[in-house]
Amino acid sequence: MSALRVSFVTNAKEDTKVYTDKVFPKGMEVLLQTEEEMLKDIANIDVLIPGHINVGADLIGQGKRLKLIHCGTGYNNVDMDAANKRGIYVAVTPNVAAQSVAELVFASFLTLAKKIHMFDATMKKGGWKSTDFIDAPELKGKNLGVVGYGNIGKAAARIGRGFGMSIIAHDPGIQITDSDVKSASLDELLKESDFITLHVLLTPQTKGLIGKPQLDMMKKTAILANACRGPVVQEAALVEALKARQIRGACIDVFEKEPLAKESGLRGLDNIILTPHIGYCSNEALAGRYQFFAENCQILAAGQTPKMAVNADKVTK
Repeated sequence: MSALRVSFVTNAKEDTKVYTDKVFPKGMEVLLQTEEEMLKDIANIDVLIPGHINVGADLIGQGKRLKLIHCGTGYNNVDMDAANKRGIYVAVTPNVAAQSVAELVFASFLTLAKKIHMFDATMKKGGWKSTDFIDAPELKGKNLGVVGYGNIGKAAARIGRGFGMSIIAHDPGIQITDSDVKSASLDELLKESDFITLHVLLTPQTKGLIGKPQLDMMKKTAILANACRGPVVQEAALVEALKARQIRGACIDVFEKEPLAKESGLRGLDNIILTPHIGYCSNEALAGRYQFFAENCQILAAGQTPKMAVNADKVTK
């Protein structure tokens, strides 16, 4: 196979270049393109690394040389039927961001539970606390509910153990064998947990997994975190639950539609921590991510099947 043309779709070209220069061989043409630039050049691209943009059937159809679409941890932004018909590999990135995502979840839990965001704003405006009774719970002794007990869920559980939390997990896809983890149904987990963190793939079964009935089950003191995929949580139901103080709060890094609309009801709430899909963005996770991209491109150039290709059985060499 001749030298590949690899397109990274990004608006942060200089920052991206810092990572790509370290890991891609000189003989491979690495393009740092905005979405508009990529669309004009798609017919000449072999490997597309699209970030969060939608890769639909029309775009795939225009990619006459396209051999690989390389995603991060999820690939729900790719039209898989179109990729399969064209014989284009779709690959995901393995366990490089588990610690990064889990740490963001706990940073957000602590910020909200301890009301750090509110007191920080008060102090910067020249104020001070008005009472000692701030209703800020400790994590020690609380139940951590982990929905999805894969690499990220296990990383969250490790951190929870460090805080002295009891771990409850739900994952119908795997057998939970950790001796200190209680395996439970989703309903049981929601009813018993003080802090709940979601780490599932987006599938037809998990889309809308957390809606009004599930929020109704939670403790009034519960805090919910979503750092997996936005559509797993029904945002309208979450807004209503938070407005009514039905649960203590939420920590949300991913959204049904990204970027989050300026008029979203989530933005005006004081019992929520919002971050713009940054769970995977630690220095270490990004380094691992770009290293894997480069290795898979070299594997493809050698005529072999890329690692973590989710449709390898559908692609004929």
